[in-house]
Amino acid sequence: MALPILEARDIAIAFDAAGVKRIVLEGVNVAINEHEFVCVVGPSGCGKTTLLRVMAGLLPASSGEARFQGRRVDEPQTELAIVFQDYGRALLPWRTVAGNVALALEARGTPKSEYATRITPLLEKLNLVEHAGKFPSQLSGGMQQRVQIARCLAQEPAVLLMDEPFGALDAITRQSLQDEFARIVAAEGRTVLFVTHDLEEAIYLGDRVIALASNPGRIAEIVDIDLPRPRDQLSTREDGRFLDYRHRLFRHLGNH
Repeated sequence: MALPILEARDIAIAFDAAGVKRIVLEGVNVAINEHEFVCVVGPSGCGKTTLLRVMAGLLPASSGEARFQGRRVDEPQTELAIVFQDYGRALLPWRTVAGNVALALEARGTPKSEYATRITPLLEKLNLVEHAGKFPSQLSGGMQQRVQIARCLAQEPAVLLMDEPFGALDAITRQSLQDEFARIVAAEGRTVLFVTHDLEEAIYLGDRVIALASNPGRIAEIVDIDLPRPRDQLSTREDGRFLDYRHRLFRHLGNH
């Protein structure tokens, strides 16, 4: 079998607070295959974001390890791009839309002569071309989040790690971005690890949904999502299987 592109191997996270040891995650094992869209849900405080940070190399595990393409992840890597919920802080306010996307190219050492040919297609995919010269303060929240996604795609990452990226958006903008992002991921064959507090979002987007339990954070269940793609905001959500998945996974949220 092919090696998983991203793995959590028996990951545990513990913090000392005022001399008391608090276990945030314990014994988490996950194997994510290339081109797979995996979502993580769970009650507040169960360690969803903590797990994502360990997988991204932003936080060391107390025990166990994260592995990318078979190699231990000890620090951030250009192949692992992170999209945060707080798009306002993620963007540089003194840079235009194109300038913010160019940050990823600068980090990769891309020649400036290639910027336009790299940036323009990304802006087209995310409906940002007419906003290329604007600053973040001139954009809506949905547009700002599109810029952050475009910048991460400019890294040409192997895996996108997303921490509730649509959580702060209104319902209509959120659904629009879900569909745009799903289309881009499918077209480009991206691998995604997506943390969300929205159970329906996880089912709508994911190939698999990992449900975490809390105190300490651990895997309660992993559910394969057998729904046809491309998905539709109305027909997919009205599919009997969608409702069955929702009922099955909701019990992991409702008991905490």
